[in-house]
Amino acid sequence: MRPTSPGVLLAWLITTGALVWGALRIAESRGSTPPALPWAGPLGIAFLAAAVLVSTIALRRRLRGSAGTKPPQPLGVARMAVLGKASSHVGAILAGGYAGYLLMLLPSLDIGARRERAVVAAVAVLAGAVLTLAGLFLERSCRVGPRGDDIDSPSAPA
Repeated sequence: MRPTSPGVLLAWLITTGALVWGALRIAESRGSTPPALPWAGPLGIAFLAAAVLVSTIALRRRLRGSAGTKPPQPLGVARMAVLGKASSHVGAILAGGYAGYLLMLLPSLDIGARRERAVVAAVAVLAGAVLTLAGLFLERSCRVGPRGDDIDSPSAPA
């Protein structure tokens, strides 16, 4: 598994934002109103980001061998790396989607309902960014040492 590239995350964010913005603009031009945004969305994203951050801190303590902790199993660390990668991608996609929604609302913030939706969307963008960063932090925490430290390296005795 290769480390997540910030360029890939930026591409997800921009692509998702453009698609959501375009779909909402088309729907609005046909007479539809933008759907309501409940607070459960940004709160759920923030909860996921907090869970990933707590998992990262606990894993780092175990990797460092802090007192009262057992060393983690290698398969468990690999699973955490996959969780980190998935979290960073999901966070970028969610942040992009809510950013597209927010961009569509910006020209009409003088309307109360749209202003409230814009606040929810802005909080969701922030929560998505935190989830992305938490995922990157978790993925980075799971990296192993240089290739020369591997047991199966060519220079190791057979």
